[in-house]
This record gives sequence, C-alpha cells and structure tokens, in this order.
Amino acid sequence: MIDFAKASRGLVTAAALAAGLWASAASAESLRILAWEGYADKDWVADFEKETGIDVNVVFIGSDDEIWAKIKGSEGKDFDLFAVNTAQLQRYIDAKLVTPFDLDKIPNQKDVLPRFADITKITGDSRDGKIYGIPFCFDSIGLIYDTDKVNPAPTGMDVLWDPKYQGKVLAYDNGEHNFSFTALTLGIENPFHLSDAQMQQVKDKLIALKPNVLSFYTTADEAQQIYQNNDVALIWANYGQQQVKALQKIGAHVAYINPKEGALAWLDNWTMTSGVQNKDAAEKWVNFVLQKKISGQLSERTGFGNTVVDTGSANPNDKLVWLEQVEDPLKRSDLWNEIKAAP
Repeated sequence: MIDFAKASRGLVTAAALAAGLWASAASAESLRILAWEGYADKDWVADFEKETGIDVNVVFIGSDDEIWAKIKGSEGKDFDLFAVNTAQLQRYIDAKLVTPFDLDKIPNQKDVLPRFADITKITGDSRDGKIYGIPFCFDSIGLIYDTDKVNPAPTGMDVLWDPKYQGKVLAYDNGEHNFSFTALTLGIENPFHLSDAQMQQVKDKLIALKPNVLSFYTTADEAQQIYQNNDVALIWANYGQQQVKALQKIGAHVAYINPKEGALAWLDNWTMTSGVQNKDAAEKWVNFVLQKKISGQLSERTGFGNTVVDTGSANPNDKLVWLEQVEDPLKRSDLWNEIKAAP
C-alpha cells in the first residue's frame, strides 16, 4: 500500500532541494575573461575558483584585431575583463568600452617592481586621473647577438650599421617598428610621432642599413631557420626574450641586450570592460595574479617579463619605451615598401 502522506513529504523535500540548488547556481559569482594564451592558465583558474568561489570562463584570442572585434562587437557586454597592451588601450577609452579600476581593491599592486609602481607615469594606462590598465607582463624588443661573432658585446642598435657585419644582420619586416627603433637610434625623442622631415631622416637611415641585411623575417621560427642555415651575427629581436630562449634551446651561442638609446617594449594590462557584470570579481582576479608565485610562473612558462618578480628581462636601469599608436601607420607601411625596393 502506498503511503501518500510520506510520498507527498518526499516530493515537497525534493522540490525544496531543487529550488535551493537552482537558487545557489543562479546566485553563484562568475567572471568572464578574454586573454592571450598563458595569461589565465588552468591551474591558476582552479586555484582562484577554489579560493574565491567565483566561476571563471576564459576565451583565448590570437590578435589585437580579434580583441577589438569581440569587445567592440558586444559593446563590452560579453566579457568582464580582458588583456590589452598600452598601444591599444587608448582606443578603448575613446570608445567608452572600459571601466576604471579602484586601486584600493588591488593591494598587490603596491608590491610590484619599481618601474610599474606608479601607473600614472605609464603612457596609455590612465586618463583624467583614472586608471584603466593594470600592468601584468611585458617584453622588450632588443638586440640578439652571436657571442662568437660579435666582440665586444654591443650596447646599442647602432652596431647594426657597422660595415663589418655586412650581410650578417637579420631584420624584422615591419614598417612601424623599424621606423620607431631607428628614430630612437637617431636620438629622436618621440619615435611614435614623427614629422615629415624626421620620416625622411629615418627612411635614409634604413636604406643605409640594407647592405648589412641578409634577410627580413616575419616570424620567430623563420628567423631561427635563417640563423641555423646562414652566417648571422645580429638579429633585431621583435620577439624579445622568447626568441632568445628558442635560439639558446637549439644550442645557439647568443645573448641579448636592451639598447642604451631605449628598447621598444610592449606592456600588456588587465582592463575591465564597460559591460563588466561583476567588478569585484574582476578586481579580485587582477589582485590574485599579481602575486609572486603566479607572476614567476608566467615568466617561466612564456619567457615574458612580469610586473612583480624580477626575471632579468630588463635591468632596473634599462630604458624601455612602451609602444604607442603611431602617427600614420599607412604612411610608414608605404615608406617601408619603398625602403625594401631601394637598390
């Protein structure tokens, strides 16, 4: 015989449990992150979720254009937090796609390396007294040299023009960066905003470099293959420390410098979207990854420098020139094509 009273009590209990579980799931905190590979590793996410109870969903991206498309396409509503470099951040501020941070919610920012301590002094990370980017990792664009072929060790990019290295230089195939680093070599204070006269000066200098250039490369793998199969003494290292480590891994006798006139460098930041749904969760994540353990692991795994632990990516006295948007990308591209076509 069925005990209807007991069965009814069971149904009520089950319904209550189901309602409780639904309410718990509905109220669970979550965080949506858009980032480069290596910026939100699975073990870090698992530790953060365990520590905070916040569920994290990460989408990885492969280019600056993809970041812009995803953030602009949803007007910032599809993600809470994303990674972006200082050269790109201003366009998001202009488009009102980002939300400023409350630094009081990120206490670990107080323990970062000295060059990253005052965010207001980092070009591109703030506006009108508000902080929109929290520096996370970086790499310089310096000079790789073969220690068996280059003696004494170089101190600046001017060595690329030394006639004794004719046909032994690997150069990067990019107009924007080549104009910027050459402008620094010429002593031009702002390499990202050149006058017409400065453009011509840089163009002439780059044409003068051509006799020393064995080849232009676009990827780190391509540069490595050329190095292995040719007599290469110097490499303008667009991929920085990653490029050095890859070459050393195959047994190359190479070293790396940040030139005395200043090394171009990219700096990636954590930034909150204008559509952030959980500002507290986003700031907790940024504070979480700005700890010595995770920052150290970031550098070990990627080769990038981080903002918390000194890894040798840049000495305290090295001059790093953070990338900015240039005055006219199309003009630089056109001039670069003329330089490559010059005899």
